[in-house]
Amino acid sequence: MVFSQKKLELTHEKILSKDLLLVMLISFLAGTAITTQMGTLPLYVAHLGGTKGDAGTIVGILGLSALCLRIPIGGLLDKFGRKLILIIGMAVLVADFLVLNLNHQLGFLFFLRLVQGAALGIENTAVGTLASDLIPRNRLSVGLGYFSIAQTLPQAIGPLIGLYLVQNYGFNSLFFVGLLLTVIAFLASLLVSDRYEQKITKPQINQRLTSKEKLADDLSQSKEHRLSHKQGLLSVPVLVPSLILSIVCLANSGVTAFVSQFAIERDVSNIGYYFTVNALVTVLMRLIYPKFLVTIKTSKVVFVSLCFIIASLILVSKSTTLISFLLAGSLYGIGFASVLPIMNAVVLNHVSDHQRGRATAIFSASLDVAYGSGAMIWGFVAMQVGFEHMYLISGIFVALTLGVVMKYHKLLF
Repeated sequence: MVFSQKKLELTHEKILSKDLLLVMLISFLAGTAITTQMGTLPLYVAHLGGTKGDAGTIVGILGLSALCLRIPIGGLLDKFGRKLILIIGMAVLVADFLVLNLNHQLGFLFFLRLVQGAALGIENTAVGTLASDLIPRNRLSVGLGYFSIAQTLPQAIGPLIGLYLVQNYGFNSLFFVGLLLTVIAFLASLLVSDRYEQKITKPQINQRLTSKEKLADDLSQSKEHRLSHKQGLLSVPVLVPSLILSIVCLANSGVTAFVSQFAIERDVSNIGYYFTVNALVTVLMRLIYPKFLVTIKTSKVVFVSLCFIIASLILVSKSTTLISFLLAGSLYGIGFASVLPIMNAVVLNHVSDHQRGRATAIFSASLDVAYGSGAMIWGFVAMQVGFEHMYLISGIFVALTLGVVMKYHKLLF
């Protein structure tokens, strides 16, 4: 069914509310503050007299810390509301960057990154859950696609900003800019409306409803109650999309970790542009792909997107020039642009509102595990068969998800 352009415009207007734009701003600012340290933090560790091992530990502890807090934070979001937990997370992040500006000891840096990871885990899970609350349920795929732009852009510009600051103004400027960005994000979090919090206080409003209104409201709550029991947090519609995306991210972790080393083997320079092109294409496609969802069945969009990702991994394995690497990054961006928000929407569409915090935590944790373990797994594989065959094997892993999509497409989409 083809919708009119006017109806599309109205739909987009309803999705991009003031509160959703605020949440996107918070995610973008916090993400940029963190990603400015990508590539620069190892330099800072060396500047403080640390070893490569110290740098690896300090860089890696961020993700581990965030992962450990995902599930507990999901429960707190569902119990106490989204806004309160977000404000706490942002306050901790501001305090962390403040201390980074004041303390320059290597030993204390490890602790600060641990705290930073915890705060990031809180912020990420809170804004993801808030965004899902603010987007109409029947437009989650499109809305989450727009929201994820705010999460992708920092990966494209953050490292470039960080390197520019360090090269021109020194490490102090890096942490000062991070502090400035997190303070603005914290202030923005104070302005966000929490619809879930409003639902918690809804019984007070019910006292003033008419009997007919109460009946309609009871029926609505009964429907949500049945949904929460019918589709639990460990049901197929929650676990299968998380598994699909986890496999995709596991495959991509080999690219993230080793593409620079692989490019050196192939005598290719300036491979850093791979990540910039990948992120920019992802953002562009997330602006475009909602139009495809209007006319093309969601399962077909997912299937084709996974094929783009498989082609990307095959092309990476065969690349010998910067152009071919950039093309591979573009193909991955095209595929991943739709897979992430669609899988996230499937999960959230199959849980009730009071389960969204935990569902978001489970979904996000699956990605943390994939990226956290992927580098170690693919590093071992590369030692046995080399980078070229490693990327081909990762493409085979993603190809397996095509069968999963075909098997469960009626249930999920």
